[in-house]
Amino acid sequence: MSELSTGPVVSGQVYVVDEVRGRAPRDLEDFAGETSFRVTHGGHVHEVVGIGRVLDGHARVHEKMGGAGGKDVRVWSVRRAEQGFAAEHAAP
Repeated sequence: MSELSTGPVVSGQVYVVDEVRGRAPRDLEDFAGETSFRVTHGGHVHEVVGIGRVLDGHARVHEKMGGAGGKDVRVWSVRRAEQGFAAEHAAP
């Protein structure tokens, strides 16, 4: 999955998780370890590549620039939502 962003990531906004590792997400474990997922909010699409772990009912994913071994960009909190999964920018 290539890194792509068509708009800024805004703190406090909930993004819909469209896919994880190239398919529809099924459970939080899909976000554990080296992972990639696509989120959308309005017309903005953002590809996230990073390292995740599951904690207390959510996944915490540290987004990396340049792939899983790259520089930290931001932290995402991913939770199960009414219809699928949702992600938002989280405090480091």
